[in-house]
Amino acid sequence: MTRRLTTLYAVTAFGLLTLAAATVYLGLVHTLHTEDARFVLSKGRELETIAQQFPGRLDMLHDEITFESAAPSLQSYAARILGRAGATEAETRDMNAALPPGVFPSPGQPPVERQAGNGRTYLLFTQALPPGPAATAQIAVDVTRDDDVLDVQLALLAGVVLAGTALAGGAGYGIARRGLAPIGRISGMATSVSAEHLDRRLGVNPWPSELAQLAMAFDRMLDRLEESFGRLSRFSADLAHELRTPLTNLRSTAEVALRGTRTPTEYQDSLESALEEYERLTDMVDRLLFLARADAGAAALHRQPTDLATEIAATCEFCAPLADEAGVTLDADGTVSAWVDRALFRRAMTNVVTNAIAHTPHGGGIVISAGVECGRAVIRVRDTGTGIPADALPHVFERFYRVDDAVNDRRPGAGLGLALVRSVMQLHGGSAEIASAQGAGTTVTLTLPADEASNITLP
Repeated sequence: MTRRLTTLYAVTAFGLLTLAAATVYLGLVHTLHTEDARFVLSKGRELETIAQQFPGRLDMLHDEITFESAAPSLQSYAARILGRAGATEAETRDMNAALPPGVFPSPGQPPVERQAGNGRTYLLFTQALPPGPAATAQIAVDVTRDDDVLDVQLALLAGVVLAGTALAGGAGYGIARRGLAPIGRISGMATSVSAEHLDRRLGVNPWPSELAQLAMAFDRMLDRLEESFGRLSRFSADLAHELRTPLTNLRSTAEVALRGTRTPTEYQDSLESALEEYERLTDMVDRLLFLARADAGAAALHRQPTDLATEIAATCEFCAPLADEAGVTLDADGTVSAWVDRALFRRAMTNVVTNAIAHTPHGGGIVISAGVECGRAVIRVRDTGTGIPADALPHVFERFYRVDDAVNDRRPGAGLGLALVRSVMQLHGGSAEIASAQGAGTTVTLTLPADEASNITLP
């Protein structure tokens, strides 16, 4: 990256300096050529003016070009007067050897540059004169010195471009190295992060403002990774613990059955005990598979218009024997319709209701209400149970989480019920929330999105 940025700086500087140098050079060329052209044109007008003021006086034109070309400041200037017959009437000394009349342009043409026989370059111009013995004036100015000046300036500008490019490359290298140093440190710190060191963070103080947001985003990603790894570790430990109990029970049952000869009734009791553990394992595996598919977005939904009150009533009927055994009343009211997967919705409702029964003491009650609030289908399950400690509320929807100090738990499970409820609601685009206080009961609220709900309002 440093090398690429340095190259970019150098190429950019070279391009800009070359453009600037070309502009200066072309401007100088234009200025010199303009001045030379202005000079020969002015000399042509001067000779034209003399010819007009002194008609027939060739001596005046002769004196003008002789004295002018002899001046030290005009040694590069030469002129010639041609008569009507094309003969030379007057000219600067030694002019004919280098610049014969035939090399000059015709009258009326703009000045042109031509190289003379002596190897020097001249700007040539022909001025037509008023009627008289003199027909035209041929004017030349030596511009070889201009070419020398331009060569020197070109070499100087080329040196400036090369030196500027070298300086820009060096400065660019230093800037790039200094600017990319924090990225290198971030890369080094990121490389040091591993599954064993997810607690490392970049922070925001040591970094430039341009990289502070990157460091914050990276730290937030590490927070999520650390949380995910923590959940995965807890999930593995909880899963091992949950599987160990039924497997231990199955092994113990089998060992007891094999220690001696048993009666058919005793064998039947052992098999029934094993079957209960198998059912528990099967239920756990089914729930884990569903949660895994839900997390991966692979759980298929078969939505259809559904009267949720009917499904709630069916759930209450299914859970009625359990409620009667626990001495808990179970009531439902309200009505609402939504597009849901009936089997999944009933499964979620069953989990919520059985959980409420398990944590409601004898003589308590559970009320299920359904309706529409703010255009959303809302189902609430309220119980008069023991409640949930405040520190446990944020975790009740986590897998395998169970409140340690729960009392009157008549239906111990694996701690997957509420996690499944939340997944079902999320699959439907809804949500599951819980509110509770110890000794004051618990309320579980299930919500479906507005476009899933019918236009029925709560009474």
